[in-house]
Amino acid sequence: MITNFFIKTNLRMFPLFLLLLVVPPVFSSIPNTTVITVTTPFSTLLTNQSSNITIHISPVLEQNVTLNCTASSRQRIILPEGLKILITNGTSSVTVPLKAGMKGGTVYISTTVVDPLNSSVNISDLHMSVIHSKPVELVSTILGWMCFAAWSISFYPQIFLNWRRKSVVGLSFDFLGYNMLGWICYSVFNFSLLWVEEIKADYYVTYPHGIINVQLSDFCFSFHALIITGLTILQCLCYERGGQTPSPLCRTILGGFLSIMVIMLIVAASSCISWLQYVTLFSYVKLAVTIFKYSPQVFVNFKNKSTEAVSIYQFLLDMTGATLSLLQMALIAYNYDDWKTFIGDFTKFGLAALSILYDLIFIVQHYVLYRGQPVPHRSHDKEDRDPLLPDSV
Repeated sequence: MITNFFIKTNLRMFPLFLLLLVVPPVFSSIPNTTVITVTTPFSTLLTNQSSNITIHISPVLEQNVTLNCTASSRQRIILPEGLKILITNGTSSVTVPLKAGMKGGTVYISTTVVDPLNSSVNISDLHMSVIHSKPVELVSTILGWMCFAAWSISFYPQIFLNWRRKSVVGLSFDFLGYNMLGWICYSVFNFSLLWVEEIKADYYVTYPHGIINVQLSDFCFSFHALIITGLTILQCLCYERGGQTPSPLCRTILGGFLSIMVIMLIVAASSCISWLQYVTLFSYVKLAVTIFKYSPQVFVNFKNKSTEAVSIYQFLLDMTGATLSLLQMALIAYNYDDWKTFIGDFTKFGLAALSILYDLIFIVQHYVLYRGQPVPHRSHDKEDRDPLLPDSV
């Protein structure tokens, strides 16, 4: 019964969902150390643009210190050859000239102490970006929010259709179960790469000249999708469902994914893998779920020879959002010279590509194969016909 899956099972798994949302803390740095902080009034340079970085010393040193200043990629940031910086006693800041190269991407500007006797000095690195065009950056941001709008709006036609029909007969419950797990995983993945500093730092160590291809709009979309999917499941508890329940295969797959994620959480907490690798697992789960989550609905449409129970507008908007997402990723890859990340971001690229593929299947089913065909009525016992919650709720 649907109550066993969506109510009893989900209530038992709720503490597990909270556990999976826990992210590792960022531990404090070494005390009693003079910290040299490298700062700049900007974080992005255009290719071939010249500017300066300012090194601020906090607290002011009581001895002279000589520093080497180097960039992680001379194709992206050009510093004067053999640059050595002398910070004299009482100096609070020093300015260093630099020039962006011809290649876009992310760069670390690091400084090291020349005199080994000054080993108590801790130096921060400066993380900068080099891009080809600010208009391209602006357009990619706009595309991201357009994608967010299209994908977010795509959920509402289905909710409206369920409300108008007062029925969810023909809507696959397996699809909803996979969707719920997928949006939980995608929200955790986006949140971690946006706001967990330890995971972001690990990413830049793994991809020193790459760009994190996760935007604020991605997190807003995934979290919104999680909430709306929950509302759709609530409709399944309120409206006529025609004897539908999640399949045993769906329950097994969801349980298997959750078990793997708990096991890997223990492995990550034991430092056997990095937290970046653990968070990346969430993205792979989301992608794996997306590969087959649409299949149950495609099969239900085929079995009923009808698409009456699903809103075609959700798939038209979904395909629009997926297309905009691919365009945004392409612009970011061009602007940062980072096509490896464009293809390598299996989650974002894969989600968009798979969504377009399945959307085309639904469109063919709706407009060509089963155009105008109603969902066939089947006889069920009274318990299966009635909603799980009374109309007064």
